[in-house]
Amino acid sequence: MGFFDEMDNMRMRPFHRKMEILASMGMFLDGYDLSVIAMAILLMPIQLKFSKPEYILVNVSALAGMIVGAPLLGRLSDRIGRKKIFDIDLILFVVFAITAGLATNFWMMFISRFMLGVGIGGDYPISSTIVSEFAPVKRRGTLLYAMVGMYWLGSLFSGIMNYTFAFTYYFWRYTFIIGGIVAIPIISLRMQIPESPRWLVSQGRADEASKVIENITGKEPDLNEGVIEGKEERSVRFRDLFSSGFLSKTVFVLSVWFLFDVASYGIGFYYPTMMREIGLSASALNTAGLRVIAEIGMIVAVGAIVGYAVAMMLADRVGRRVLTLVGVFVMFALLFLGSMVKIVSLIPLVSFFFSFVLFEQWVGAATLFYPTELYPTNYRSTIQGIATSVSRVGAIMGVVVFPLYPIFHSMFLFATLMFVAFVITVLFAPETKKKPLEKIWNAKA
Repeated sequence: MGFFDEMDNMRMRPFHRKMEILASMGMFLDGYDLSVIAMAILLMPIQLKFSKPEYILVNVSALAGMIVGAPLLGRLSDRIGRKKIFDIDLILFVVFAITAGLATNFWMMFISRFMLGVGIGGDYPISSTIVSEFAPVKRRGTLLYAMVGMYWLGSLFSGIMNYTFAFTYYFWRYTFIIGGIVAIPIISLRMQIPESPRWLVSQGRADEASKVIENITGKEPDLNEGVIEGKEERSVRFRDLFSSGFLSKTVFVLSVWFLFDVASYGIGFYYPTMMREIGLSASALNTAGLRVIAEIGMIVAVGAIVGYAVAMMLADRVGRRVLTLVGVFVMFALLFLGSMVKIVSLIPLVSFFFSFVLFEQWVGAATLFYPTELYPTNYRSTIQGIATSVSRVGAIMGVVVFPLYPIFHSMFLFATLMFVAFVITVLFAPETKKKPLEKIWNAKA
């Protein structure tokens, strides 16, 4: 009997729901922040007198911060513990969301959003790893999809805030600051979550892990099994992640998430801009025009939430591989169709966005949490952080490349990249549903 069997096979309890909510708030804040800037960028550069290069740098500043924060805090999570980083990383979000709202020039805005991105980027590997390591095996996929789905609840909330404050001249100041305020109570509540027993075992602290598991399940695990599990975890070295045993998984994790983010962020960052250019006149940046854009943003967010709701029901039934394959293929097909059929009015454009984000979520969630299932505990957050960082390089490429081409040429480029992602997924994507983490990464376990 394995050390983690009781925890893996237990029913859902209030502890799991609490852990899920607190971990998911990082995704909620990420969705809020990256969505709120998409509308703010319509007026903020004019009000703060940004040059064209400054406009681009502010647009990608949070993503650049994530490139730094994800691998740095992800590695720290594997070295010093999940709990310590989980408790404090959102402090960066609180402080720098507020300073971004108070910014009066380019440098204050750029530094604030960069540091905010460091905090968000760090939360990706930590929160997803915590959920993966605590979740019952039969519900792990559902919990992970639900967690990532909070991104779009955050996006929906940003639309509501944009709509609420659209009548004010500096509406983005209020929306930025509200994002920071929302994060404050989450920090204190996160401190109630215990350290991951899997991390404790990987550090040779099976006795402490046993107490955590007993508190959660009411049953004491076999301490000898914990010692054995810990030795197996520690036998893996970082270079092994790029060797024969893990190479196909690493190629899949890094490449598909990278390609996905080029397309999803390239399109996603410019929803409001495309809506304005195709469906609204360029002079419609008044209160009424901004509210129309905010309303459409909320409709698109609902499409994403519907996509997650369906994926949550299927994650532990049909599995991650099938959802990823279907999602990647539909994204490719829609982008290719959008590049061929010129959309010239608002209603077809909104319908396109709604459908695109619905299936996009089937891929986005899987690419985000696959690293937390495929690798051993001592490198789980590390590889998740690296994958997040690589994906954000893709996101920046999408955000920077999109304005360089006419809209439909960009869609064709993104469609091509998603076809490549589909081929890689067919070749390398594994199935992880209903398997203990130890049996996924170690075939001998």
